[in-house]
Amino acid sequence: MGDLHKSTACAGIIVVVLILACWGALAAEQLTIGFVPRSLGNPIFLDAFENAHQKALELGVRVEWLAPFDFSTEGQLAVIESLIEQGVDGIVVSVNDVPEIQAAIQRALAQGIPVITFDADSPGSGRLFHIGIDNFKAGWEAGAALVDIVRARGMDKQHLTAVIMTGEPDALNLVQRIDGFFTAIGGKLDLQVDEVLHNQDNVDLAIIMVEDYLKHNPDVDVFFFVGGWPFYVPSDAMPAFKQWAHAGGIAVGIDIFYDALLLLRDGVLQYLVGQDMASMGALGVELLVDYLRTGRLPGTDFVEVGLTYASQENLQELLQIYEPWLVK
Repeated sequence: MGDLHKSTACAGIIVVVLILACWGALAAEQLTIGFVPRSLGNPIFLDAFENAHQKALELGVRVEWLAPFDFSTEGQLAVIESLIEQGVDGIVVSVNDVPEIQAAIQRALAQGIPVITFDADSPGSGRLFHIGIDNFKAGWEAGAALVDIVRARGMDKQHLTAVIMTGEPDALNLVQRIDGFFTAIGGKLDLQVDEVLHNQDNVDLAIIMVEDYLKHNPDVDVFFFVGGWPFYVPSDAMPAFKQWAHAGGIAVGIDIFYDALLLLRDGVLQYLVGQDMASMGALGVELLVDYLRTGRLPGTDFVEVGLTYASQENLQELLQIYEPWLVK
C-alpha cells in the first residue's frame, strides 16, 4: 500500500511538473510588442493605445506602450534602445525621419527585431512597412475645403494672409500634409504665409502659441493646423482664437476627436480632416504579430487607413460617434 501511495505521489508530482513546464513554455512563447507613439502627452494617440491593447488581448500577446511624455528624438531613441536591450519581439513606432532614428531602427532590425512604423514614417530606415493615412491627401482635402470656404464668403479674389501651425520640422507626415495643402490651393487663392509655428509636438505649447500669435496679429485671415495639438481645450480657454474666428478668421485643420468637434460646433474651426488612429493601433499589432508567427507581410510597404471629414453639415452625426476620451 505504501508503494502505491508513493507511486501516486510521484505521478502527481510529474503531472504538476509537466503543467508548470507547459505554462513556462507558453509564457516564453508569448510575444511582446513594443508600441512607441510620438509622446504620451498628446491625447491623439489614445485611440491607438486602446485598440492596440484590445487587439493584443484577442491575439494573446503583450503590448508595452512606451514613449517620452513630450516628444523628443532623444527620448524616443532611449525608448527604442531600451526595447532592443529588453529583446522584445517587434516594435511599432511613430517617428521623425532623421538619421538618429533611422540608425536605431536599423540596430533593432540587425538584432532580429522587426520594426514597422505608424502615423509618421521613416522610409529610409529599412522598416518593414508603414501604417497610416495618405498625408498628402489629408492636406489636400484641408486645402480644398479652405478654397470652398473662401469662395462661399466671396473672398477668393482678395489677398489673404495665413499662419501654419505644425509640430517638428523633420516629421515626414507633417511635411506631406503641408505639401498637399498648398497643392490644393495652388492657382486658386492668393495666399501669403506670414508665419509657420513649430510647437515641438507639445499640446500646451501649441495653445500658448496660437493665443500669443493672434493677440499680436489679429488681422491674419487663415490658420491651417497641420495637426490637432491645440484642440483639446474649450473655446473659452482660447479667447483670442475664439474672438478672431468669430470676427471672420478661417481655421481648417487635421485631426478629429470630440473636443475638436466642440470647437467646430462653437464656430472656432470651420473644417477638419480626421485620421483613423484606432485602425493604426489595431493593425500595428495584428500585422506585426502575423509576420512574427507566419512570416507573412502585407504585400505593400504602405497600409493605408481612411480619412474622415467634419463640417457643420455632419457635425451632429460625428458628435454622436466620437466620445470624450477617458483614461482607463
